[in-house]
This record gives sequence, C-alpha cells and structure tokens, in this order.
Amino acid sequence: MPSTSHPAALVAAAASTAAGLIHAAAAGSHAELTTLSRLFGAAAVLQIAWAAAVLLRRTRPVVLAGVAVNLGALAAWGVTRSAGISAIEGLEVAQDAGFPDTLAAGAAALAAFAGVLSLSVRSVPRLGRVAAPALVGVLALATVPAMATPHDHGIHAHDEAGLAAAHEHDDSHVHDDSHADGDHDSHHDDDPAAVPTEADLGYPVSFASWLDRADTATQRERAEQLIIDTTKAMAAFPDEAAIQAAGFVSIGDGGTGWEHYVHVQRIIDPRVLDPADIESIVLKVDPDGTKEVASAMYLLPFGSTMADVPDVAGDLTTWHDHQNLCWDGVRVVGTTDATGSCARGAFRPTQPMLHVWMIDHPCGPFAGIEGSHGSGCGHAHDEAPDAEAGVAAGDDHPHEPGTPEHGH
Repeated sequence: MPSTSHPAALVAAAASTAAGLIHAAAAGSHAELTTLSRLFGAAAVLQIAWAAAVLLRRTRPVVLAGVAVNLGALAAWGVTRSAGISAIEGLEVAQDAGFPDTLAAGAAALAAFAGVLSLSVRSVPRLGRVAAPALVGVLALATVPAMATPHDHGIHAHDEAGLAAAHEHDDSHVHDDSHADGDHDSHHDDDPAAVPTEADLGYPVSFASWLDRADTATQRERAEQLIIDTTKAMAAFPDEAAIQAAGFVSIGDGGTGWEHYVHVQRIIDPRVLDPADIESIVLKVDPDGTKEVASAMYLLPFGSTMADVPDVAGDLTTWHDHQNLCWDGVRVVGTTDATGSCARGAFRPTQPMLHVWMIDHPCGPFAGIEGSHGSGCGHAHDEAPDAEAGVAAGDDHPHEPGTPEHGH
C-alpha cells in the first residue's frame, strides 16, 4: 500500500478540506434556497470526508474517487459561471466569480492535481517536501476569510453593499401583508451610516422599496439584476451625441417632454432583454431644451405581441405597447382618432417594450412614462390609473405580462 505520508497527499487533503469548508459556509448562507444549500452541503461532506480518507488510506481507488469529486465540483463551478443551471433556483443565470467560490474552485483543482501526483510520483524532491507544508499554510490562511465572505449567487451577484441595501425598505413603504411569508427581509438597520446610497445600489435609492414589492425573492433579484446590468450598459450613452453616434435615431416625439431614440438593427436582432443590445433610449427634454438620458427601453422583435413578453418579475416589470400611434417611417406623426384612423402617416401597432429607468421615477424602475404624466403608476400594488386617459394622450399603456392587449 502506498505511504500515506506523501507530500502531495497532504496538499490534496488540505486543498479538498479548504474547498469543503467554503462549501459548508455557502450552504449556511444559502439556507433560503433549499436545493442549492443541500448541494453545497453534499459537496462539503464529500470533500472533507475524502481529505480524511486519503490521509488514512491512500490507495488508488480512494485517490481516484477524491479526484472525481473535486473535478466534479470544479466542473459545476465552470458551468455556473459561464451559463447557469436553469433547473436550480439561484443558479438560473451565469454567476459572477467571487473570491470564495473562485478559491473553492482553485482548491478543488489543486486537490485533484495533487491526488494524481501522489500516485504517479514516488520520489519527491527536497524542495517539494518543504513547499508542501507552506502551501497547506497558505490554504488555511485564505480559507478563513473566504468562509467569512458573503456568498453571492444567481442574478443578484453584485457587491455586498448593494445586496444588503437593496433589502432595506423605504420608510414610506407599507409592505404587503402577503409578503409576511419570509420571502423578504423586513429588517431596518437603525444605524444611519447603513442607509444605502445610489452609489451603493447602482440605481436610484427609491427603487429599492419598489423592488421589495415583487411576489418572491427570486423575482426581486431578477428585477434588481436587470436594473444593475442595464445601468452599467447605459454608461456608454452619457448624452444625446453618444446615442446618435451609436446609430440610434429619434422618433420625433421630443415635443412631449420625452424623446425616444430607437436602433432599428437592434430591434431586428432576435436577442431579448440583453443589456448589450438595448433597442431604445429615452431622453427627458426640459423646458429650456436641455436633454437628460432618462431610460433604457427594451423592445421585443417586430411582430411580437403582449402574449410573447418574458416574465421577469410579474407585474413589477410592467411591459406595455402602443395601439394608437401613427407613423411615417420611424417617426411618430400623431395618434389615431376615434375611428382608429390617422390624419397623417399610417397606424402601426408597436411590439411590447419595457422601461428600465436611469433616473428617479415616482412609479418605480420599470414604469411606463405615463406615471409622470399624472395618470397613475399602473402597478397592481397601487390605485389603478386612468388608462384610457393615458392612451388618448399617446402615453405608454401598461399591461401585466401575458395579458392580451385591449382594444382602443
């Protein structure tokens, strides 16, 4: 039987233990996601148990079993960082690579490599025998802070300050009793220094309480990550000149106080809700003529209807379309009359669209423009807006995902 004192075996055991301890910490921090927590726990048990086994009985079957366990953990990390796993809540989309998970993946890779080395190399140079204990010490020193670092997962993988602050409720927000099932954190931090800022969150502070109105934690996280990713992408469009330079053209509605720019090629592109392929950008036009980038707007491909909208966060992410606009090419030249006719141009229904606001909006981060025109916010958590008044004015008309369009 091979000697259990092989330096590579010691490194393999230490690395597998480090990965297992990080996974054990992750299991506890993800307790609200049952399946994910159990998977972390199982990985931790297997990796730590193998570390003990390889030191007690370093046979080929034992070593190869541990190599398989750690390579499996490494493969799972690679998949979740590149594509996500749709069947597991919390891993539906690709994850950001954080310090704890990257260290766990590196330790798993080291455990597998050192395990194979312990079988294939009989005589270890003196340098290797000296380096092995040092490497074990480095692993130990790195593992402790990794276990203490919050573990981000899923679509809310962003900075710790943003995650913690996003769960704070606006003081003026009365939380729906239906959310008392534990889906949302209702804790209020009494420390004034902990009050989130726009820099912490990556979006206007007032949006945090709107996000808390999502029916489930998963919906909330999807909506929040959409805002964060869109805001980052919109940094490429700081002003009207940059928008025009990127190929966007105005639809000619600046006289309403809101000017929509569209990118026809991006609308044709089949990608949906892709921050790298934002189809429209809205500018706020002030009375003195100055313009401010106000909102990104995602559009579904031509020919889509409200039956085709993807559900991001239920009625929180309020898709809408327009059924009363008259067009001349890509420019809006009026609205239909009572008979549905256009005095100028031709009627063309729009495909569904979803705002993601870059500036504070009284009706939340995904509201239609009509929320700032006095016709209500159009969310199920608020009083119903006067929808017909908004449509008659040519404003955005909100619909819940999947709801058929009403005739106007």
